[in-house]
Amino acid sequence: MIFNKPAETKNVLMGKNRLESLTDGIFAFAMTLLVTSLILPRSAIVTQTSGAALASLLPDFFHYIIAFFVLAAFWMGHHEQLSKVHHLDKNLLFLNVVGLFFVTLVPFSTSFIGDYANDVIATVVFELNLLILGLIFTIQWYYATRNYRLVSKEYPESAIRRRMNHQFVIPAISLVGIIITILGFDNSTMVYMASPLVAYAVDRYAKKT
Repeated sequence: MIFNKPAETKNVLMGKNRLESLTDGIFAFAMTLLVTSLILPRSAIVTQTSGAALASLLPDFFHYIIAFFVLAAFWMGHHEQLSKVHHLDKNLLFLNVVGLFFVTLVPFSTSFIGDYANDVIATVVFELNLLILGLIFTIQWYYATRNYRLVSKEYPESAIRRRMNHQFVIPAISLVGIIITILGFDNSTMVYMASPLVAYAVDRYAKKT
């Protein structure tokens, strides 16, 4: 298997700074592009008052906030991950590229759920996008730290577990949201509002164990 190479094998493709630059650029572009989901159609401008038009954008604005801050959390987590990695290999580079692909899909899934608020398919697409993105970043961390493959052996095991636990927060919340949606409840994306509290609880639990 390609992921079972020994920890001593070093296949350095590029410096971390190049991957960080690419990642920063894609995250910045995706987070900026999110705001396009708030653009009013020409028909709404002609037929609605400014107050009514603004009110019609509230669901879109809510999903924009969720997507923006979730992407910001992923970006910060990715920065934290790479700061602990001492070199890149082709597997980690591939996982990063796949992760960035799903980052670029977030503006689409956000716009999609904004256009079809409370629609089951649109909601699942949005939540599945975030779930897959979170799982890919989790797999990246698992791959890099498994048997200290790409991180220093001096890095504490407890810190590795704590980071892994944090990586599961958004995927777990997304899974809950998908289940709520399938069960027929509206506004399932409200579960993302609990992510800071869940992350705090996970961190407190990790410090006690």
